[in-house]
Amino acid sequence: MLFNLERQLFLIISIISAAIFWCGESLMHFAVLDYGQPFELIPSDFNELWMRAFISALVIIFGLYVQRQVNKNLDVKEAKMRTLKATMNTVHDRVGNALSGIKMVLGNGKKNNLVDEEIYHQVIAVIDETFDDLQKISNIEEIKEKRFHNDIYFLEIEK
Repeated sequence: MLFNLERQLFLIISIISAAIFWCGESLMHFAVLDYGQPFELIPSDFNELWMRAFISALVIIFGLYVQRQVNKNLDVKEAKMRTLKATMNTVHDRVGNALSGIKMVLGNGKKNNLVDEEIYHQVIAVIDETFDDLQKISNIEEIKEKRFHNDIYFLEIEK
């Protein structure tokens, strides 16, 4: 599986934060609390060592928790997108077949002089425009909703 920054970002941030805390705590002890003692990145005092390890572990565990929640949200978003794409491809196929059938019937009607030339071109223009809209919907990459009324939403398909 390829590395996905969005799926690892909070974990990386928590590890970096824990490392910064550890180094900052070491620097604070060197500069302020243990003045005159040598700089120790890993403290010799067991009490100080387990407290730094405990706090760093808490920061990393919190980062893991947040990352897990973010990944769950991403999974839901990806599942919605897969469902939307499958639905739109099915709609595109079914409606496209129906519109092609209508075009064929209109063409036969035009050949037999049953359909007026102007009406034929107007209906063909509407069908072609509908084909274009179906193609846009089938190729949607991001879900953008547009609110119409209280609980009625539409997909935003124009860029």
